[in-house]
Amino acid sequence: MKSRTLITAAICFFGFIAVFFFSGQAQVYFNLTALLVVFTGTLGSALLGSGPDGLRRAWRCVRTAYAENSVPERILVKELLRTAHVYKRTGRLALEENAPDYPPLTRGLEMLEDGYTEAEIREVFQAEAKAFVQYREEMERIFRNMATYAPSFGVAGSVIGLVGMLVGLGDTTLILKSIPVTLVSTLYGIVLANFLLLPLAEKLRESTRGELALRRIVLGGMVGMIRGTDFLKLQTLLNAITTKHDAHVDGLQVIREIKANLSRPAQPTTAGRLELAPAVKRS
Repeated sequence: MKSRTLITAAICFFGFIAVFFFSGQAQVYFNLTALLVVFTGTLGSALLGSGPDGLRRAWRCVRTAYAENSVPERILVKELLRTAHVYKRTGRLALEENAPDYPPLTRGLEMLEDGYTEAEIREVFQAEAKAFVQYREEMERIFRNMATYAPSFGVAGSVIGLVGMLVGLGDTTLILKSIPVTLVSTLYGIVLANFLLLPLAEKLRESTRGELALRRIVLGGMVGMIRGTDFLKLQTLLNAITTKHDAHVDGLQVIREIKANLSRPAQPTTAGRLELAPAVKRS
């Protein structure tokens, strides 16, 4: 998914650049002075507003959003149903060897194994989700602010070009040098804001929504296990929480898979995977 997104974006970007060459005067659209005015002005404003650490965290966050291999909702629902079924039958909590590597799922099962109540698990999940959203919104705000600065500095570059034209009224060479700065600066500001900064902010928002959806599914599974919810009722609940229609799980198919797995000879636990002892409820 990540590779297709980046490849598609690169193709669109180069297609956009190619339009300038079709005009027959591509050199007019490439001006170092205009580029420096827009880029350094936008970067300087962002540094004043968020500081170097803020920009580094924002860039690291967006890299994570593009690099992360999100757990499919369908896979997560199936693993929760399987775990809930085994837990209700045997009182044991364990993840399969091929279970999704998703930290909130592991933490949730660990809290369940430690005897956390439903209210305590809800409190922990809600606190983590709130902190996660606040952090992501802060990072998103940095990119949206930069998207606001860029067109403004494009206008500033146009003003600089106009001043150069006025100063050089008697010098044709100076006027010709100032015209590209006047016209191209605004173009650079608009392109930087709408082709890079705003899409990065939107990617962070999309990634945040996806992560929250996964955490809601895990919380629903934990609550269902604590309450001892019937398998089909838990399936209906988790399917209702999913945000994608193709994430809905057929409970009968999951039960068949569970029976097939239980009929296999026991295998040694793979190192690094979660293997929990029988849950002991706190008094």
